Amino acid sequence: MKTFNYGKDELQALDLYQPKEWNGKTLVLIHGGGWWQGDKGKEKEVAIGLATEGYQVAALNYRLATQAKNLFPTQDEDVEAAYTWLLKNIPDFKADNIAFIGGSTGGHLAAYLGLTKGRPFVSLSGLLDLKGFYENHKETIPKQLIIAPDLPSKKIDLAGANDSYYKWIIENLLASINDDSLEKASIFSKVTKKSGPGLLCNSMNELVPAYEHQKLAELLRQEQIPVETCLLSGSRHGEAYIDDIWPNLLNFLKRYI
Repeated sequence: MKTFNYGKDELQALDLYQPKEWNGKTLVLIHGGGWWQGDKGKEKEVAIGLATEGYQVAALNYRLATQAKNLFPTQDEDVEAAYTWLLKNIPDFKADNIAFIGGSTGGHLAAYLGLTKGRPFVSLSGLLDLKGFYENHKETIPKQLIIAPDLPSKKIDLAGANDSYYKWIIENLLASINDDSLEKASIFSKVTKKSGPGLLCNSMNELVPAYEHQKLAELLRQEQIPVETCLLSGSRHGEAYIDDIWPNLLNFLKRYI
């Protein structure tokens, strides 16, 4: 594994994982953490698993929204910058052999890149509908949730719905709360006829309401774009269920990259 900087900020960095036998395909893996915490190092286990399958994997960091700094759309800009840097500086990364994967807010960012770059993407419990969630939880009191910084992403299990934390994430990310900012921070407006195919997964009773990935799936279907969904029982969030959907993920990547 090698680490590179794609920008001037220390958080604008990525870890590159090389397979023993490359299958000719590349992946961008994006960590979650509510846009305000998390680190690319927490993706190590998943990155190694994907590299074992023959993929070259870039696990990204991005600037975090903390103390009213690096607010939306900083994270969108950073994953865009990392994508551009990879295409320019790592010869094996090309616009026609790449896909994006992420869990939680990383799932949102993976969807953002897939929808805007026209490439396949995998979103595991992506927080997709900030506008809809906020409008449906106006009376909810926001509350921060801190997750151990050394806990690997696939071991994070938020154990069910947490409306207070979801609302806190939204208020922490946006400079102001209004219809326009909520709409821009949600993912649905990014769907076009040129968007890439998606694999969208969610648990039925977790942090992210299950309707969010179903709504994105329906918008993709309306544009005649291939989309696959996984709806799991229980309350596991994001990469906590990745072992269960691993065959789906690998089959999706084989079909569409």
